[in-house]
Amino acid sequence: MMMSCEKGAEDMSGNADDLPATANTKDGENPNAPVLSKDPGAISKPTEYYFAGYQVSKTSGSEKLGMDIAKKAPDNLAYLNISGFSFVNMYGATYTHNEANGSIKNTEIITTEMAGPKEAMQAEDELYKNLAKATKIVFEANQVKLLIGNPATEIMIFKKR
Repeated sequence: MMMSCEKGAEDMSGNADDLPATANTKDGENPNAPVLSKDPGAISKPTEYYFAGYQVSKTSGSEKLGMDIAKKAPDNLAYLNISGFSFVNMYGATYTHNEANGSIKNTEIITTEMAGPKEAMQAEDELYKNLAKATKIVFEANQVKLLIGNPATEIMIFKKR
């Protein structure tokens, strides 16, 4: 299942009274204030892993592509949550997870829907299709591998930063 995080302009309306009084401060006056993603001074925490690439596909990875893993969903220990940023958009994926054999089954992928260069959008489409078809996760010392298909026809490699 693929979902998107899109809202119409009417859904995103609000007023300044809804924000904390210090939300619009600059230069670190309020470290908890929200930061606009278009703010060139915005600092985001790097993800735990970066996408090193595929074992088979010619689409290359990049240290700019990231993934964080929450090994257990807080409300259900049988689920594995993955989130991060891809070529253009941010994503989140939920899998049922069998820890005994590492098998996973995708239950949901959500993404933002920003447009980008054609090549980046094609690479992102490939990434999301493979995330949806992942069947096994292998945790190694300095990397995580997602096996695609059963039997595996592709491997996505995420290296620890």
